[in-house]
Amino acid sequence: MPVDAPALTTRAPEARESGVRLRDSVEWLIDNRRAYDAIIDAMRDAQDSICISQLAFDADCVAYAPDGRAIRLLDALIAAHRDRGVRVRILLNESLLLDTAAPLRRALAAEGAPDIEVRGVSRFPQLLHAKIIVIDEQLGFLVGSPFANGYWDDETHRPTDHRRPNRELGGRPVHDLSVRITGPSVRQLADTFDEWWTQSGSQASPARIAPEPRHGAPPAGIRVVTTVPRNVLAACPAGRTDVLCALIAAIDRARDFIYLEHQYLSARVVVDALTRALDREPQLEVVAVLNQNPDVTAYRVWQNTRLRESGLLTHPRVGLFALWTREALDNDRWAVSQVFVHSKVLIIDGAWASVGSANLDGVSLHSYGADFTSALGEWVFRDVRNLDANVIVDGATTATARAVQRLQRALWQEHLGDDLDVASPPRGGWLSLWRARADAGVRTTNGTPHPSASGSFVLPYSTASRPARQLEALGVEPSALDIRFNPSWLEVHCSPNWIRNMFA
Repeated sequence: MPVDAPALTTRAPEARESGVRLRDSVEWLIDNRRAYDAIIDAMRDAQDSICISQLAFDADCVAYAPDGRAIRLLDALIAAHRDRGVRVRILLNESLLLDTAAPLRRALAAEGAPDIEVRGVSRFPQLLHAKIIVIDEQLGFLVGSPFANGYWDDETHRPTDHRRPNRELGGRPVHDLSVRITGPSVRQLADTFDEWWTQSGSQASPARIAPEPRHGAPPAGIRVVTTVPRNVLAACPAGRTDVLCALIAAIDRARDFIYLEHQYLSARVVVDALTRALDREPQLEVVAVLNQNPDVTAYRVWQNTRLRESGLLTHPRVGLFALWTREALDNDRWAVSQVFVHSKVLIIDGAWASVGSANLDGVSLHSYGADFTSALGEWVFRDVRNLDANVIVDGATTATARAVQRLQRALWQEHLGDDLDVASPPRGGWLSLWRARADAGVRTTNGTPHPSASGSFVLPYSTASRPARQLEALGVEPSALDIRFNPSWLEVHCSPNWIRNMFA
């Protein structure tokens, strides 16, 4: 059954009042109910500054309190600015492909808060994809989702929820992961935001000199890595591909297991690294949780092509899985839906983790053109990459080692059941456990519905095009189910929702 991830450290009550700089800590916020609650609380506590970098920030984006009240994120920001004089800076996209800055400026003007600073990144066709929040330079978040209502969900992942509109993801439940950081490591996020802010919008150009980082080497065990396009930062005209370098280096060190849950897996360089690792280490296991129906049509084809061509689809030491959810109905049927995986998580050997905004695709790592098969596509989109940011947590200290272990436990308990013990692998290895739980998911979904079995679960991954066919390929009879997300041929192959959201 789904569970909340425990906080990895506890903030002393007096710290908020005294302004004492907190020691480094990492708290994993699984699913956006927890993430949004923590963000709103932090905004309400802000005394000096709030800095936000986002793909999108819709003025009507809300979180839901336990009593059902809808709380606008924008209200918390405006109140901090008006009531306490907190300086608010928001960095958004303002390009032909996606302009979220202009609508937010209009909304702030209508709310009587036009002096809240909003800058736009206009680097068509590249996007600002990183989702960073820094508050008072003492508290930081790497947020999983854009601030749009279609991404809100809680740990129950109900197949249908009125709080989750259809607009962004067809109403699917959403699994995501954010991270809350306190202590000196927040300075890395602050420096990243300041660097991007200085070079953004009409106020700056690549010829302008970016500020040098104000702080020293990052603390042991926690570091922020970024992806940056060419000719955006004056101090680094070639751009950055630090996220890719960190991921490949970690995969190359893997000995025991690699766990990834990602929105996409289309980057050839990552797939190649996984196959090399499997060839090198005869005991290595790979567990991957992926979307069978990504929100962009091309990614389903690219992902399945990579899995087939690399041999990962049928490799005996690779397990590919998808998240689903079910709810017992009064008519003795299951309501079921895919859970959209929006998290970007990589865990190596239970001792190293990467979490953030960078997908395992070319545009988040090094070059969008590298995902294309055609020479024309490769040439047109060569070196096109977004601005992304991940946090790397490794076992350099006792605290960070425990943080990675707790992340693994919390995610696996949500996906596999809260009776799971991840202290050591069972006989047969971790992959045997995942396969057993996926097989149980098939049996239960074929069985008589019972409320105790409601909630999210895993099934084996299928390359079939539509959810009904994916279930059928696993031996689940789709006609006996109420399938809440079952897109048409047009939706699967043309992504009209994504196109509408980009240009609406």
